[in-house]
Formats: sequence, structure tokens, C-alpha cells
Amino acid sequence: MVQRRVKKRWYDDNPRLALLLNLLKNQDKKLRDEIINELKEIINSYDDTLIDRHVSEFPMLEKRRWYDKDPYSWLVINSIKYADKHLLEDILNHLTTRLIPSDCEKS
Repeated sequence: MVQRRVKKRWYDDNPRLALLLNLLKNQDKKLRDEIINELKEIINSYDDTLIDRHVSEFPMLEKRRWYDKDPYSWLVINSIKYADKHLLEDILNHLTTRLIPSDCEKS
């Protein structure tokens, strides 16, 4: 039997980030857009050039992931790939606060 190798997404190496991005994906568009905008502000407060530096990587033809279909979402989420550990921790904390009810965090 041949096993098919599943291609991992760049954020699958961080289970917390993978979970939070999956939760974000499943939100209604209005809330998702709010959170994406908040993440943009967090990223820009750390490094106001981070988002722009990787714009050339935008997938023009192959749009497989949910955030590839929206250039604004893609710019923000793709920038997380290049975040240092301090910025990543702030992003994770913000996503956790916005997406996981506080009574769930304690269990």
C-alpha cells in the first residue's frame, strides 16, 4: 500500500498557530476581516515594512488556501511566516483572546 505524503502548510509546525488560523478561517467574514485588520496593526507596530517585503510572493495563479483568495488576508497571514518570536507570541495571544472564549482557556 502506497502512502500519500500530505504536504504540510508552513504554519503546521506550530500547532497553536495552526489551530488559531483554522478557527479564524471558520469565522464569519465580518469578524475575520476585523481580526485580520487587528493583526495588520500588530505587525505594523513591530515592523512597518514586514508586510510589504513579501508582497511578490502572492500566488497569482494557484489559490489553494482560504486566505489566498483575498490579497489583504494573504498579506497579513503570510507576514506571520516571517515574524520573530516576540511578534509571533503577540499574534498568538491576540488570536487566542479573539477566538477562544476565556472560560475555554482554563480547561
